[in-house]
Amino acid sequence: MKFWRDIKDFILSYYYPKNQYFLVSFPKTGRTWLNYMIKQMVKQSNHPLKNNENFIFNEHDNSEIIIENGTRNNPLDVFKFTSRKRYRRGKVLFLVRDPRDVVVSHFHQVTKRSRNPFVFKSISDFVKDDILGFNRIIHYYNLWFSQKEIPKDFLLIKYEDLLNEGVDTLSEINQFFNIDISKDKIEKIYSESSANKMRKNEKENKLEGFKDFGKDRDKLKVRNAKIGGFINELSEDDILFCNKEMKLLNSYYNYKI
Repeated sequence: MKFWRDIKDFILSYYYPKNQYFLVSFPKTGRTWLNYMIKQMVKQSNHPLKNNENFIFNEHDNSEIIIENGTRNNPLDVFKFTSRKRYRRGKVLFLVRDPRDVVVSHFHQVTKRSRNPFVFKSISDFVKDDILGFNRIIHYYNLWFSQKEIPKDFLLIKYEDLLNEGVDTLSEINQFFNIDISKDKIEKIYSESSANKMRKNEKENKLEGFKDFGKDRDKLKVRNAKIGGFINELSEDDILFCNKEMKLLNSYYNYKI
């Protein structure tokens, strides 16, 4: 099965144009926010593909366990199919976030933002689930570390850098995707895309493609947008569990325990 999947992905790589741009991430790492800003950057550019609806493929690459329309994916796919050959001719921007913050936000996503949500007795049960929980994030990050040489070009971006050094981080993306807009424009886009403004627009249903599951903070797609928020949402035992599993994460990502 894995052999034929690899062949399929190799063939699929020719379905995409050469140098196709990809934005890839595990759910709840800030992909929607980043994609929104990239779209604003492209609109203000003279990029020859600016009007191409497939300028960038924006995806979770088999890491999703449930989609907002209620569709549940096979959660084992990300463990069974470990090659990323379909990206071999493209340029991949890989977005990551501290796995401890991801697992908290992901819990709220899969239990509150779907028409067919998962039900867990507690967030602790979700965190410690071998297939759906924290280990899934570690596996996915390590998987992409081992595959990062497959795409024609690869850029790692951290959510934390988007929050703390947003303009510089967007400038790096501007160069990677050959968007070529001025730093002044990037500064304005970043300022107008703050979490508070995005959250306000989401509550007012002004963001294209955002489904309304309620106005409570934990039901919003733009939820807390904080670094280290897991400290206030996970128990001491859950944090100890996550920190133990974090030791398996490749040092390439440089997340401190």
